[in-house]
Amino acid sequence: TGNGLVEAGIGMIKDILLHADGTKAGGQRIAYALDLARRYHAVLSGVHVTPDADPPPMYKPSMIEKAAANLERQLAEDAQLAERNFLAAVAKRRVRTHWATLKGAMVPQICAAARTADLVVLGQYEWEGSAEHHPLSLAEAVALDSARPVLVVPAGFAEARIRRTLIAWDGGREATRALHDALPLMEGTTAEIVTASETADDVSLHALSEHLHHHHVVVEGNAHLRGGSTAKLLMERLRQKHFDLLVMGAYGHPAWLELLFGGTTQTMLLRSTVPVLISH
Repeated sequence: TGNGLVEAGIGMIKDILLHADGTKAGGQRIAYALDLARRYHAVLSGVHVTPDADPPPMYKPSMIEKAAANLERQLAEDAQLAERNFLAAVAKRRVRTHWATLKGAMVPQICAAARTADLVVLGQYEWEGSAEHHPLSLAEAVALDSARPVLVVPAGFAEARIRRTLIAWDGGREATRALHDALPLMEGTTAEIVTASETADDVSLHALSEHLHHHHVVVEGNAHLRGGSTAKLLMERLRQKHFDLLVMGAYGHPAWLELLFGGTTQTMLLRSTVPVLISH
């Protein structure tokens, strides 16, 4: 069965940090993180960060104060609902947990909490304020600044059973870090390696397969993506086969380049149909 070694308590994930919100997807993410903590016998720290009210620049000057007040009320309600959902879910599971409600800039607050976490769990569409003021999603910003692996969970996932992993591999620094950050999640599972890099020759892929074998990961095969954008080809691969996790490095190029011209990191984080583990 998938994650058999993990069920026995083997693995290096002992502290998990979750950012929760009051949405339906947020409730599912709480369940996913609790299941993950149960499988790893880890401590789950739930947190909700309420940012300052930041109305998007679409209001007339005379309406900004009212818009900010409405937004502040909505943010407060979301914080209360997030805490209520977390505590209700925790009451049904035998998992050691902590909860904190914080205020301020979301990325610095989450990154500070992540310093003592082995893994950070975030939602796919979490954003801090308006996109005009915060062009990166919360997951991208935390992955860039926290120095911790980030697991981005789409809506609809409430069980953390990982059986098959798709590894996006180019042999670079970011991909290498993501792979090794993901090893505890992949122990006792099968994986497929996909590459769009011409430098990933058969010898290096064989060495990678052997390394994964040492960590009790069975590599089913390698595939070289050709003839299109890497993000599009990865999405097609996810559709062709059933995977439970995508592992990839975040921002092999400067983030501002990907924002200007589009890139694999942002596309996959916003469109992936399975949880994505990213590291930078």
